[in-house]
Amino acid sequence: MLPLFLVLVGTLFSGVQFASAAGSVGVVSEQTAKYTYGISGTVRDSNGTLTETVPYTVAYTEQITIMQISGTNVTFQFYRDFLNETTEGGLSWVDLSDGNGTGNFVVISANVGTGDMLYPDWVNSYYTTEGATVANDTVSLIYLGEPVEACHLGYVNEYGNYSADYYWEQSTGLILGWEIKGSEDVDDSEETLILHFQRVGLQHEFSPFIDNDEYQVKVDSSSTILGFEFNQTEKKISLDVSGLSGTSGHCGVWVPEGLLSGSFSLSLDGYSLVEGDGYTVTYEGAYYKFEIPYIHSSHTIEIVGSQVIPEFQAWMLLPLFMAATLMTVMLYRKRLQAQQ
Repeated sequence: MLPLFLVLVGTLFSGVQFASAAGSVGVVSEQTAKYTYGISGTVRDSNGTLTETVPYTVAYTEQITIMQISGTNVTFQFYRDFLNETTEGGLSWVDLSDGNGTGNFVVISANVGTGDMLYPDWVNSYYTTEGATVANDTVSLIYLGEPVEACHLGYVNEYGNYSADYYWEQSTGLILGWEIKGSEDVDDSEETLILHFQRVGLQHEFSPFIDNDEYQVKVDSSSTILGFEFNQTEKKISLDVSGLSGTSGHCGVWVPEGLLSGSFSLSLDGYSLVEGDGYTVTYEGAYYKFEIPYIHSSHTIEIVGSQVIPEFQAWMLLPLFMAATLMTVMLYRKRLQAQQ
């Protein structure tokens, strides 16, 4: 189990109101969004070989509700439901003009484009905009099966062992999600921890590592995804999903053929699903796409293939075979010399 060595440090915005273009308010009162906060990770030895993976697991879900808007000041409520059955919540606020408040990065000015300041009136202690946080670019993400334009901020620290990516819905300025990744050396191993915060309904991109290669599995779902795991030995992908009991849910799962292939079997909570009834599968350019409908409660979905990426890559087998053959010849020659 990886130690939780990363501490999330929010970017603090200080300064006073400064004459400029006021922040644009895109959110509306009573607007709500639900999120998941999850953790995944890897451990590599001193040679860089993957020795352990920590499957994606959600620690809590969070709901954010816009409570009040006054000018460019936005007050919102957050409520966290931990999977250990504890809860916490409270109120926070942010001024979309200058970034002051306790809710920085949760809501930013709407319609921020490439190179724009997230909070257009932000100034430093010298009353200049030097050091202001600006958007790297705008990107298109998938939300509930449809494209959504997002403002993106990404950065890497000077040592290269810490990176972060933030995404906001461009039209509203409300957070879509963020991912923070950090690595450190512990006892001759490199431990990497990834923290994921993502709006429910936004397409997930899970990346199982097979030593140094990653194989991206994409998941579109109307459900809250609480866990994801790839088991190479059992040739299996597992998904834990949840939703409001009695409502309709679905998962669309894109599996790279380089990861799993052959004939497939699917199950829901241990019960086998029949192709054409319980799920459909199509082949889409190096991916197998599975569509799985169900009625919500909490479920475990399993996708099992008959073939899985091998423990050793194909290109490694020939050198290994040659080395074994050479060793056999050398031992045989030594035995002959000993007998002479």
